[in-house]
Amino acid sequence: MQKDTLCLGLLSLGPRSGYEIKQMFEGPLSDFYSLSFGTIYPTLNKLQDEKYVSCKQLSQSKKPDKKVYTITKKGKDLMKDNLLGDASAYIRSGNFGDQIKSEFFLLLLFAKYLPQETLDTVLNERVLFLRQKLEQFKYDGPVPSDLQALRNEKSVAFIRGLATALIESGLNYMEKNRGKLN
Repeated sequence: MQKDTLCLGLLSLGPRSGYEIKQMFEGPLSDFYSLSFGTIYPTLNKLQDEKYVSCKQLSQSKKPDKKVYTITKKGKDLMKDNLLGDASAYIRSGNFGDQIKSEFFLLLLFAKYLPQETLDTVLNERVLFLRQKLEQFKYDGPVPSDLQALRNEKSVAFIRGLATALIESGLNYMEKNRGKLN
């Protein structure tokens, strides 16, 4: 997916600063994608120059002015066109799996060469990590207002449900089959 589309998509949920967009990629979207400040700000500047977003500068006490970006109608049209193009390219590619690069899987591949206590630690740490991720996806408590718009999206409920099911399935499999690695 294009960085323009990602920024426009987040702005379609409400006005945000570049910093707030970055926080989305360090928080709720960190498992899906990553964008750096070095990508976000040039993208926002380009989108502003091309009239896909507008920008207001808000003064802050003892801080530099905060630039808050808002998607324009032209920006929404571009986002929709880009999403349609990305979806079409995805369908044409025939590559419907996500690439998984995992140190964990590589360690399991050669598990027979690990001491049992090391293998147990690797598995236990993975289980702990997955349980923490599971709690994050299941969390329905209060969130900062800038995340509430994202949480209210139907697609987010679907993604959270799918991620929860995948993690629970993986945990269940590891608990039932960890003895097969010995």
